[in-house]
Amino acid sequence: MRFEHLQDWLDWQQTLHSEKIKLGLERVARVAHDLGIMQPDFQVIMVSGTNGKGSITAILESIYHQAGYRVAAYTSPHLLQYNERIRIGKENVEDAPLCAAFDLVDQARGDLSLSYFEFGTLAAMQIFSTLELDVAVLEVGLGGRLDAVNIYDADAAIISSVGLDHVQWLGSTRESIGLEKAGIFRAGKPAVCGDIDPPQSLLKYARDIGSELYLVGEDFSCRQETQGCWSFQSGKLDWDGLPVPNLYGDVQVGNAAAALMSLQCLDEVLPVQRESVEQGLQDICLAGRFQRVAGKCEMIFDVAHNLDSAKVLGRNLQELGPASRTYAVFAVLEDKDVEGIIGSVHEQIDEWYISELESERCLDCAELQNRIEQLDSGALVQAFPSVSRAWQAAKKNASETSRIVVFGSFLTVAEVLSLEV
Repeated sequence: MRFEHLQDWLDWQQTLHSEKIKLGLERVARVAHDLGIMQPDFQVIMVSGTNGKGSITAILESIYHQAGYRVAAYTSPHLLQYNERIRIGKENVEDAPLCAAFDLVDQARGDLSLSYFEFGTLAAMQIFSTLELDVAVLEVGLGGRLDAVNIYDADAAIISSVGLDHVQWLGSTRESIGLEKAGIFRAGKPAVCGDIDPPQSLLKYARDIGSELYLVGEDFSCRQETQGCWSFQSGKLDWDGLPVPNLYGDVQVGNAAAALMSLQCLDEVLPVQRESVEQGLQDICLAGRFQRVAGKCEMIFDVAHNLDSAKVLGRNLQELGPASRTYAVFAVLEDKDVEGIIGSVHEQIDEWYISELESERCLDCAELQNRIEQLDSGALVQAFPSVSRAWQAAKKNASETSRIVVFGSFLTVAEVLSLEV
């Protein structure tokens, strides 16, 4: 074995491939074929979308687990530990099987170079192939058509939403991005779209290849009944009084509806009773999605890092009602819609504590401060050399009636959560 410890494997994988993000299926499919893991003997659900795919994955994982099925999930990125990316029975995979899977991938690849994400995808499926699984939920890393997970044929595919993000790889319009995400659809297989206004490119692709497309607002719908209940309707089901997902925000009801539609599509193979749905919705655990933590003051951690997710964050903060003072701990990558993110939340923020991220794509503090002040001329902005220092300053200045919101990137949230756990 090349390395004995997980962190050594991960550090080495970061240097193996010349490009950190390399879309394409040929290399990863060749290695999967040599490993003998191209034909899973369990159901595969694939989840893509600009926002909401992590929530849908967690919802499906929780419901199938409550229904008694042997369920696995593959997600990205992680917040605190790489092991979070690969879960079996809602438990993170241990280091030893991860290292063993990495070793098998390393041996099978020969002289082919693989990206960090490709290595992880192959390791996850190698681990899953050794288990007697009923279903695996695979979250797309980027886009869909050329993402590593798309070497597999999904028994059901879900697109949560289509927005502008990762435009340098997926295109600069919703039409181009929608077409990339629709690449996870398969002929004759169910495809669920939770976007209320899906791009025409997505609809046309589904028609052209013969997918069984289910659209929110046409084939299924949801409605918030009270603060704690919602209803789901489809051609076969009319359920009211469902508990809202254990995730904050009205947007999560839409995510749950898309998940329930996919459950219905696979009901002949993996039947699920309403009791399991209710239990699963209440037993979801997903860090970093408007995660509220009690302490000296209220602390909120949200991985919002694009326009649509920032709009949801802004609405959620508004619904919470005012705090005596709201501090933002904020750092972001330069290739994001920075103005859109700031504009979506600045009315809910009293003071900005900004920093840079440990990434070659980070936006520097001077430019970030300039953009905040352009959108809000009266903004109070302080810059710090690290996210940790910004967090410590915000905590020092906060009172019991104030609020701290940490957002802008998975990296931002991860650095602060690592200090709090």
